[in-house]
Parts: sequence; C-alpha cells; structure tokens
Amino acid sequence: MAHDREVTLVFDDWATGSGPALPPTGEGTVGGRGGMGGMMRGGGMMGGRGMGGTMGGGMMRREASHEPAYDTMTINGKAYPATEPLRVRKGERVRLRLINASNEHTHVIRLAGHPLHVTHTDGNPVDSPVGVDAIPIAPSERYDVVVVADRPGAWLLHCTQPGHAAVGEQMLVLYEGHASAKPTEAGVADLRLWDYGLGRGRRVLAAPTGATRTFEQTLSGGMMGSDVWTINGKVWPRTNPLPLARGDRAVVRFRNMSPEAHPMHLHGQSFQVLAINGARYAAPIVKDIVDVEAHMGSAVVEFTAHNPGDWLFHCHKPMHMDGGMISLVRVRS
Repeated sequence: MAHDREVTLVFDDWATGSGPALPPTGEGTVGGRGGMGGMMRGGGMMGGRGMGGTMGGGMMRREASHEPAYDTMTINGKAYPATEPLRVRKGERVRLRLINASNEHTHVIRLAGHPLHVTHTDGNPVDSPVGVDAIPIAPSERYDVVVVADRPGAWLLHCTQPGHAAVGEQMLVLYEGHASAKPTEAGVADLRLWDYGLGRGRRVLAAPTGATRTFEQTLSGGMMGSDVWTINGKVWPRTNPLPLARGDRAVVRFRNMSPEAHPMHLHGQSFQVLAINGARYAAPIVKDIVDVEAHMGSAVVEFTAHNPGDWLFHCHKPMHMDGGMISLVRVRS
C-alpha cells in the first residue's frame, strides 16, 4: 500500500515505583480480542481473562512470583503528555511501524477515528492490506500499518488495555492547521480487531527440499507463582533441540498448559502460522513470533530450514526466558 513517509512507534512497560501496578496481560492477544468472556468497553478489556482474572487472579500470581510491578507505559520512551505529537497533513498516507518492546504486556493499539491498514506482520508482507480498528500486539511482535489522514482535527493514538492510556500510553495525532484542537472523542463499540486469521500471507518462504519433521512443544510452568517455565517438562539448557537439515520442512506444534500466554520467537528464519487453537488458515501469514494463548491454547507453525546454525526458539517475555522456556533449532548444512 503506497505511503508518503514512515514513523516508528515503540511501546514499552516500566516498573518505576511511581504508582500502583497495572493489571497484567498474561492472557496475551486473546485478552485484547475480548476472548473467553471479555468484551470491549470504555476503551479497554473488562471482565473474563482480559483483567487477568483466571487461575486465582493475575495480581496474585505477580505477588507470588518475582515479576516487576509495571506502573508506567510509554511510546518511544515517553509517557503522555510528554509523548511527541504525530503531525500529519490532510490526504497524507503515513506508514506506522508498531513495535511492542514490553517485557510482559500485550498492547491493543488504536488511532481514534481512523482504520489501521495492516501491510506487514513481523516484517513480512500480507497479500493485500487488511483494515482494522485496533491491533493486539504481544511482546516482541511488530506490525506495519498505513493510516490515511482523511479526518482533519486532533485524535488520540492509544492503547485500549485497562489503565494503559492513563499511565502514559497515548499520543496526539494533529492535522496541519489544527494545532490547538482538542482530541475528538470516538466510540469504542463494535471495533474490528486484528487477529492472525484476517491476513493472507504471501509465499515468501523457501520451498522445502528435504524431509518433513514434526515437533511437539508443550509449554508449562508458572503455577502457584513459580518462576520456572518449561518446554516438554525441561528447562534450558536441558530442553531437547529441534534437529534439522538444510531444506527440511519443520512443523512445530505448541500446546500451552500454563496460566500465561507465550509469544514464541524463532531466530534466523520466519514461519507460517498454520493454525491457532485448532482453527486452520487457508493462506497463512508469515511471522517470526506467534502468541500461544494461556490455558490450553495451541498454535501450529511451519518453516523451511534454510539458514544453517543454532537458533533460539523461545518465549520473548524475559521472566519466562530466565525461567527456562527456551529451545534450540539446530540446522545443519
């Protein structure tokens, strides 16, 4: 999708001790979509898993473990009202590169009054842009979107998760000639939210030339506040490697038996997201992170082992990595 310029926005969470801790988003992108009984209300997730309310409560899990108490959210390192406004001209097409650099939190990013046209997932193009109202972004995920500046005035780009905007995760989008305008209110009912099944991926991965190898990866841990996180019952560096030869087709099946979502990130190569929670996709998008939902969520990904070497396949939440949720994809030439 054509655009006039690019702007990078990095979203992050901080434990500063300056206020009460925000609700965790351990349920992952499912919470941002209103899954398992939650629903979008008042610009955030209320009820169900969206407030981390299962398995004894997200706040209880945090208190029992050593996870920091995140109390501040930023965009490009600043919390509103210190965030730098994005200034646009009517008719301009702006490509936003959205990056979630947070340790723990999923962010649901929305620009009031404007659809977001998703063009790339983790740097990989989709077949055609997909227009949505908001995008749940798990830790380490990246999305490229194009915004068409066709509604002059002042608007807020913000996170809809509970409490995030109030502690900094918002910024003004100001049209030329409207520098003194107040942000326009926009309703939040019936928002169309992005999910992996909306996009159609392009065939950008190399075709396999070798054997097909399937790996089962059961993700566990975190029960009763434990800081141990396992793959097939083992912690890194004792987890079993995934051995492949160059050209092999690898199918990796994740099953999450833990109370928190895991954004699983593969180094060195991208993969197709074939299925989420048993639903298969006809034209899978290409990514290098897949968010595997909590409480028996599942994901199936596939890639061609084209890049020789030893590559980490791990949860991108630092507490989970430190607790052992890392495996090694070993590609021999």
